[in-house]
Amino acid sequence: MKRMTRILGIIVMVAIIVIGFVGCDDDGGSDKNSSVDFTSNNTNYSILVRNNTGERLVAFKSELRTDTIIGGIPAGAQNHGLPRNLSLFDKTEGFPMIILTEAQYNANKANLSSLKNTPFTRVYVFYNRTGDNLAVYEIAEGLGGNNEFKIINASTSVNVELRVNGVAGETLGYAPAGILETTLKLQDGNYNVFPVFKRYNAYRDLVETVYPSGSGSGYSWFQSYSFGEGTTTATMNLKDLLQNIKFTSGTAWIVVNNQTTSGGIRFIEGTQVHTTATGLTNIMETRTFQIDMPRTANHYDDSVVKANWKFGATGFEVGLQKDENDTTPVTSLTIERDKMYTITVTGSHNDNTLKAWVSSEVTIPTTELGGAW
Repeated sequence: MKRMTRILGIIVMVAIIVIGFVGCDDDGGSDKNSSVDFTSNNTNYSILVRNNTGERLVAFKSELRTDTIIGGIPAGAQNHGLPRNLSLFDKTEGFPMIILTEAQYNANKANLSSLKNTPFTRVYVFYNRTGDNLAVYEIAEGLGGNNEFKIINASTSVNVELRVNGVAGETLGYAPAGILETTLKLQDGNYNVFPVFKRYNAYRDLVETVYPSGSGSGYSWFQSYSFGEGTTTATMNLKDLLQNIKFTSGTAWIVVNNQTTSGGIRFIEGTQVHTTATGLTNIMETRTFQIDMPRTANHYDDSVVKANWKFGATGFEVGLQKDENDTTPVTSLTIERDKMYTITVTGSHNDNTLKAWVSSEVTIPTTELGGAW
């Protein structure tokens, strides 16, 4: 009987050991990526991402912590929708999305903050809590090599996004203010690096895109770098390079000043209703809208011609007139880069006195472009 009991005990122990091995994979975890969701959310997403690299990536919101993980991005993913965790995405805001490779994440789970200055990359993104989030943020193909590209940003207020091959090119990385050094790993090759400053202007409720312009006409400032043939490191000191450079926005601002006596009004272009960054369409007092200039090669054009603008209450919008007292219709309007146009709207749709005109045209104040080093 004792022998039988001993045999049964051995069988039970062996079974427990076997179950233990079956339940674990060969690196000691039952699911090493159980906290990361790599599936694409096609509808209920937070941010859309295009991963032009061959790496599986893990995205974090603002800081490298396990509770700030947004989700995973498969290698080569196109228009990948990251999950919309309401604990992370509870308000409209812009923030740096920090990207690690899956290998970096798995090797540093216990100490993610150690990668603060050496992430795979960062990308500035904007999440609209009440509106659409159709912008697709690109991660540059050249990331993930053995070369070190160090970005030094000594600014306390200037957040710099680095793009390749143009101000609207792929995002190489993001160097936030307050983090002195960021080191990116790049593959061999040639890189024309274009600094772009992006931020959410809460006062005007718009996402500003600002970049330094060259001293010549019609191009944006950039710096060229090459890796390979013995060159494995390079440094870009943004303060030294940019503190005395003129900035341009690549946009114009339209300030709609509602002086009507009959409530909210809308800004319509053809059939498109303009919305603010937070998704508002009805303008109760004053709202600012951004008009992007067309892109040509690596810069934005100096102007764009707009037509069919209308302002007013829903269904009663009126076109622009020449000025407050001249009712001559304005069929088209040339909008210039870095200019701020105020459209004043008065009267009421209820008594057919509604009218709109360009009451002011000024250069966007320099204090609202760039920042302080």
